[in-house]
Amino acid sequence: MSRRSVISGHRFVGYIPWTESLNSTHHHCTMRTELLLSAFGKVLRELREARGLSQEALALSASVDRTFVSQIERAIRQPTLTTLWKLAKALDIQPSTLITKVERGLR
Repeated sequence: MSRRSVISGHRFVGYIPWTESLNSTHHHCTMRTELLLSAFGKVLRELREARGLSQEALALSASVDRTFVSQIERAIRQPTLTTLWKLAKALDIQPSTLITKVERGLR
């Protein structure tokens, strides 16, 4: 929900106070995204630890940076579809299995 105005042919996006954004549906989407990221990170950590892998070993096997794995597990960053595929392969599971486990974690 952004307020736009036109001045001399230029469009400007107005400032929306954070308190107003709490009442918007965007806030609900943000909360849902945070829950999804948290669930994904938890599942990734559980699968990694169950296989006795360090973050570094998983990252090396998936051709990503160790700090990226850490950030995913802490729900700071989200993987692309390609990265999700690489992580699943490195964990020796199907990407669909990984997603199913995340879905169960959200219930």
